Amino acid sequence: MYSFRIRFNRSPTDTIQSAANQLSVSVPDTRVSIVLSARRDDLPIQDSDQLVLVGSGYQTESEARAAGSRLQDALMVALARVRVGVDFGHRAAKGMFTTHGLNWVEEQIGQRVLNDIHGLMVFQSEPKPRFASINAQMIRRASPEIFMSAFTQAISLQPQISERDLLAYTLFNASFFQPTADSRFLLLVMSIEALIEPALRSSDAQKYVESLIEQTKSSPLPVEERNSILGSLRWLRRESINQAGKRLATERLGDRVYGDRTAPEFFTHCYQMRSDLVHGNLPVPTFEDVGGAVATLEVFVSDLLTGPILGYPVQ
Repeated sequence: MYSFRIRFNRSPTDTIQSAANQLSVSVPDTRVSIVLSARRDDLPIQDSDQLVLVGSGYQTESEARAAGSRLQDALMVALARVRVGVDFGHRAAKGMFTTHGLNWVEEQIGQRVLNDIHGLMVFQSEPKPRFASINAQMIRRASPEIFMSAFTQAISLQPQISERDLLAYTLFNASFFQPTADSRFLLLVMSIEALIEPALRSSDAQKYVESLIEQTKSSPLPVEERNSILGSLRWLRRESINQAGKRLATERLGDRVYGDRTAPEFFTHCYQMRSDLVHGNLPVPTFEDVGGAVATLEVFVSDLLTGPILGYPVQ
């Protein structure tokens, strides 16, 4: 017999208000058992930040996996209906024990042990397993000497922080509190966008755009459609966000390199990735793509914000 298990994280601001440790889920197939429970046996569902849905009684591994996929979709819909935010691990880091590590844990506790997968997993039901996870969190430690040097320099320079800069700093700082690479990445790009001020295009380009605006005004299109197009055309009087972002990167960062890209090239790379994520352009950037970019993007934004004031550290 086979079982499926779906572990998911609950948002810190929403919960299912149940004092029970587990709830049985009614399903048409009486051969199987579906149970929603807190990940820890000593917590009620309402107090658990990690929950699991376990289905048992399936004849084959493929049957269990198909059922788990269906139940995960149904669970996602139901939780969205009651506005309980959850993370099913679709785009989360996968910290897992190796086979050797699992064998070592089994020897210590005398019981079968499986990795505590964040998301959907399928396994043989017997012997009943325990689930092991790695919860280590990396902390980057800033040198106190470098911090004090930067702090005393900033005090002496007395930088003037504009309202636009303040918003960019706020978004930059908020990115460090995000639990996923996706949310960190989007906030970091937003902090760059807060700094961007698109300039007017050349006079010839503006004249051309004005001619298109006049043609559109006299077009036979329905009013709503015409007004929508006019709104888009008026934006074309100024350079695009991508153009303005590249200009900002060049002005503030010069010939500095991020990864294997120049500063304006790196901005374009990240802005395109941001557009693909936000607008659902397929193929959507993978977790690995975003995770690989976000660490360098953090340095890029830090340099944009502080480089013109304090200079740039050696890369």
